[in-house]
Amino acid sequence: MASIINVDNIRAVGSSTTGITVDSSGRVLFPQIPCACVSLSTSNTQDGTNPFTTTGADILFDVVAINQGSVYNSSNGRFTAPIAGIYEFSYTYLKDDANSVTYVDVFKNGSLHAGPGGRAYDYAANLYSLASMKLLINLAANDYLTLRLDTGGIHLDSSGFYHSIVFKLVG
Repeated sequence: MASIINVDNIRAVGSSTTGITVDSSGRVLFPQIPCACVSLSTSNTQDGTNPFTTTGADILFDVVAINQGSVYNSSNGRFTAPIAGIYEFSYTYLKDDANSVTYVDVFKNGSLHAGPGGRAYDYAANLYSLASMKLLINLAANDYLTLRLDTGGIHLDSSGFYHSIVFKLVG
């Protein structure tokens, strides 16, 4: 025998914050899912020159489009997991044409992430080119991810159109 549960909102016991909403068409919304979408522009305080060439330091993304759950800290460049789980971390950047080789590395808790997707690499002599990487990574609560430019240069624009970083809890 099939069972049906009719519900509009789901909350934790004792909480007034809705964790899951089901609308009248059956669409499921997760209004509290930890996620961020950020970018890098020529207005950043770390390296406003074009291309961005600061190596060996966590990149401080200055264009914050979404920061649900305050998972991104623009003062230190950290994407921090508020709860343990599997997170998607994907990024895209435009390699500057003045550099032949550009490496961008993912760091977890301050150490180079050695797992799959830990480094995006692009080699195109004297050409602009897009490089991207997407990974799923298991994080404990309070683990954090950052990006660092290892070699080369990232082309910047005033709006941050050519770069995006997405960090979100997926399970």
